[in-house]
Amino acid sequence: MKILVISYFFAPQNAIGAVRPTKLAKYLERMGHQVTVICGGGMDGMQDPTLARDMAAMRDVHVIQERNWLRWMKQRRGQPATGKAGNQTAPKAADTRQSRVHKAGDAVYRWLRWRADASFRRRAIRECKGLNQTYDVVFSSYAPMSVHRAACRAKRLGVAKRWIADYRDEVTVPFDWMKGKIPRFYQMVKENADICCAVSQGFLEMMGRQQDGRVLSNGYDREDLPERRTVRQPDGTLRVAYCGQVSEGRRHVADRDITPMFRALQSLAGQGLLHQEQIRLVYAGRESGLFRAQAESCGLGGCVEDHGLVSRQESIRLQQGADILLMASWHMSSQKGIMTGKLFEYMMMDKPIICCMAGDLTGSPLARLLDQTGVGLCCEQAAGEGDRQKLRAYLQELLTRWKAGQSLLNAQNRAEEFAYPQLAAKLSGWMEILDQKE
Repeated sequence: MKILVISYFFAPQNAIGAVRPTKLAKYLERMGHQVTVICGGGMDGMQDPTLARDMAAMRDVHVIQERNWLRWMKQRRGQPATGKAGNQTAPKAADTRQSRVHKAGDAVYRWLRWRADASFRRRAIRECKGLNQTYDVVFSSYAPMSVHRAACRAKRLGVAKRWIADYRDEVTVPFDWMKGKIPRFYQMVKENADICCAVSQGFLEMMGRQQDGRVLSNGYDREDLPERRTVRQPDGTLRVAYCGQVSEGRRHVADRDITPMFRALQSLAGQGLLHQEQIRLVYAGRESGLFRAQAESCGLGGCVEDHGLVSRQESIRLQQGADILLMASWHMSSQKGIMTGKLFEYMMMDKPIICCMAGDLTGSPLARLLDQTGVGLCCEQAAGEGDRQKLRAYLQELLTRWKAGQSLLNAQNRAEEFAYPQLAAKLSGWMEILDQKE
C-alpha cells in the first residue's frame, strides 16, 4: 500500500512526540508498504541519535520549515526555544510585577506557537499538492492541530483515498477563549476521517468516540537498546531514575507530583532499612530545579544526581543503569486516559516501574496496565493512604530483593503486545480493511 504520514514531530527530533509516528512508519515500511512522510523541523534543532538510525529505513521524508518566530529567536540568541527555563523552580504565590511579566511572556509564547502551527498546516497542504501521487491512506498523528487539518485537506483533494486520525495527546488550545474551536475540530475529524484512534480508551471517551474509536497504544522498540547492554554493577547504592518532564506543560494542571515516592524512600530510611546515603535519585531532563525541590521537600535533596537534558540514547543508558524507574502522570475527571510514551520506553528495560499518579480519579488505565503486565506499581493520589501503604510495602519488597542481590522484577514481563512491530501490524490491518472497501 501507499501510505502518507503527516506528523509535525518525527525523527530525528529529540522529542518524545517523535517516537510514535517514527516507529509506526519504520515498521510499516519494513512490512513492505511504501511510506511517505511530511513532518516539521522541530523547535530546537536537537537530534536523537536513536531515532536518527530509524531514518535509514525511511526513503521519502519531506521536512517542512514553517514560519516560526520562536525558532528564529532561538537561533539568533543561541537559546532553547522552549516556554520554560531549564532549571525552573516552583513559582511564588504572590502576583508580583515579575509574575505578571512572566504571564504576559507565556501568553506571547503560546500565541506564537499557535501561529507557527497555522503556518505548518498551510505549507503541509502545499506539500501534499506537490507530491503528485494518490495514496491509499493518510495517517496523521495529533498534536498539533495542523496535522489533522492537513490530512483532512489531503483526503478532500484526492491525495489520499482514506484517512486515519490518530491522537497521542488530548486536544488543547492555548487560550480559554479558543475552547469553542475544540468541538468544531472534533466534528471535522468525525465527518471526514475513516478511523479515529487514540493511545487509550480514556482519550476516546474525552472525545466522545468511545463507541466508534479504536485504541492504538503507545509502545516500545527493543532496537533502541544498544547492542552492548549496560549492566548494573552493584555499588551499594539504590538508583532510582526519573527521565523526562516534571512540570505539566498544560494550563490549569499542576506539576507532576513525585513526592509520594520520595516520602516512601525517606520512611524506609527512617526505619533503618537502608541509609539515606545509599539512595541515588537520578534525574535527566530540562527541569532539574523542580525535581530537586520535590526531593528537598522530603529531605532527600542530597540524594539527587542531576544529568540535565540528555539525548534519548543517554537517557536509555541511565535507565539501564538504574534499579527502579520512576515516572509520574495524572488521572482526573477533566483529563483521563493519559498513557505517556515514557511508560513504554521504561517497559523494555525489564526493571520495576513506579508511577505517582495525581488526580481525583482512581482506576487509571496506566495503573491497570502496570498490574496487567506485572512490571510495576502505580500509587494513585485519589486512593489515599491505601495506595501509599501499598507503595511502601512494594518498595520494602524491592529493597529486600536488592539486598539479596536478586532480580528486582520477579514477575514475567508480559508487555510484548506493546512492541512497535505488533502495533504497526495492527495499524496495517486496519489500512488493508479500508483498502478492501474501495
